[in-house]
Amino acid sequence: MPQDTPPTLNIHFDHHDNIVLARLSGVLGTADAPTLTDALADHAFGENARLAIDLSALRMLDSSGLSALINVVTRSRMTGGRVVLVSPSTFVSGVLAVTHLDKWFDICDSATEAALRLNQT
Repeated sequence: MPQDTPPTLNIHFDHHDNIVLARLSGVLGTADAPTLTDALADHAFGENARLAIDLSALRMLDSSGLSALINVVTRSRMTGGRVVLVSPSTFVSGVLAVTHLDKWFDICDSATEAALRLNQT
């Protein structure tokens, strides 16, 4: 009988002009939080960095995953970059609402809306 493999985080990047879209899928938990921060660092940190993080296929995240997203956005803001979240899944939307972080994060309904918002001066 095969053993169940633990759910993992998958990250896929799309590049559109000066904006990077990171599509997250799977589960963002304690084991993957540092991986997420490292994977997004080159796209989120630095003056004029523009990153949209698509959360529509993220099934679940725990407090470490949420903390990783907060850290990425905070560091981006501190270094002159900008990060928006795109289409959080139902589960992620619930977590953001319960923690009142839905008011702190910049959240867009679509990648198109995110691109428009990120290109605003």
